[in-house]
Amino acid sequence: MENEQRRVPLIRFEGFRDDWEQRKLKELFKTSKNKNNNGLYNQTDILAASLGTELIPKKIFFGLKSTEESVKNYRIVKKGDLIYTKSPIKGFPNGIIRTNKGTIGIVPSLYCVYNLQKDINPSIIQLYFEDKNRLDSYLFPLVNVGARNNVNITDLEFLEGNVILPKSSEEQSKIAQLIEQLNTTITLQQRKLELLKKLKRGSLQQMFPQNKESVPKVRFADFDEEWEQHKFFDNIENIIDFRGRTPKKLGMNWSKDGYLALSALNVKNGFIDPKVDAHYGNKKLYDKWMRGHELRKGQVLFTTEAPMGNVAQVPDNKKYILSQRTIAFTLKKDKITDDFLATLLRTPKSFNELTSLSSGGTAKGVSQRSLSQFKIMTPQRLIEQRQIGAFFKHLDDTITLRQQKLTLLKQLKKAFLQKMFI
Repeated sequence: MENEQRRVPLIRFEGFRDDWEQRKLKELFKTSKNKNNNGLYNQTDILAASLGTELIPKKIFFGLKSTEESVKNYRIVKKGDLIYTKSPIKGFPNGIIRTNKGTIGIVPSLYCVYNLQKDINPSIIQLYFEDKNRLDSYLFPLVNVGARNNVNITDLEFLEGNVILPKSSEEQSKIAQLIEQLNTTITLQQRKLELLKKLKRGSLQQMFPQNKESVPKVRFADFDEEWEQHKFFDNIENIIDFRGRTPKKLGMNWSKDGYLALSALNVKNGFIDPKVDAHYGNKKLYDKWMRGHELRKGQVLFTTEAPMGNVAQVPDNKKYILSQRTIAFTLKKDKITDDFLATLLRTPKSFNELTSLSSGGTAKGVSQRSLSQFKIMTPQRLIEQRQIGAFFKHLDDTITLRQQKLTLLKQLKKAFLQKMFI
């Protein structure tokens, strides 16, 4: 209550005690009238505005229908200007985005452009609106919602709303610097994550033989034998498949807790997501459902349809119920390893071949009959399989850790945006 009365945020840099002040946005900005009518840009060297921290490619703003004549009516965007996206496009929903790093660009008429009028850090305005709840509460009194949930608002109407900001330019700068430092760290983490994913995609192609090949292009030292082709089932001891089984057919029901059911919805590509399609069975249901077919750590799981082709491994020795549209493989240990099979099934070549063997229209499905026609290439020696499996397992673990770090950074930024602003 005290924070609301005094107009101070929950988290604040030391040394700042003054109340924040409420301002109309039109006191800080005015609608830009700077149109691209001076021949500065042409069809071959159009630049888009620099939004956020990246220069957005011109193809996002300009399609093939853009002409040299049409871009003359686009507005010029300069350093410190604000852009409001009146209609959402890919990657940019309705909202405020500021220009960055002084890059001059142009934007089409679906954007409102505002020129800075007061001595205020434009970053603080962008950050103020990055919290969706704060943006919605600002826009709601000003707009009408259209059929596509676009925000229908004129340039001038947008400026009529109020914002609550620090009086001190030093406090504005400190907040902006902190969030921008976080943005930089997040961007670096995203790039590292993408590089790891790119490495994995390339390795899945390079470390497995392609069509009509008997050896991969890249392999570990001391292995030079040709790989061997086998029918898929030659490597499988048993397939655990409870297709069509439901608690109701067993005279029982799901529980609020207990043993997690693994389905085609929560078996993702490379991991289990327990938050999706979370159904549980008690001990009685588990014993009746899984007796004699208990899953073990490392066992390969495969989704047969909706979606088809997701591959994961049982993450631990907890008890799981194998549910809808998901099967598990018990392998011939002298033929193939779990980690190698999990990797093999996730290669583009395997996915494409399984897709060609699948049936159905939009929702493709793979039956055991389809799998009986599936052929795979495997190294002759299990030790090579183990090294390949271990390599990709380590790569997956590294990707997971990087993704977790990125998620934590984004959560930290979200918390700052909520608690460092009113």
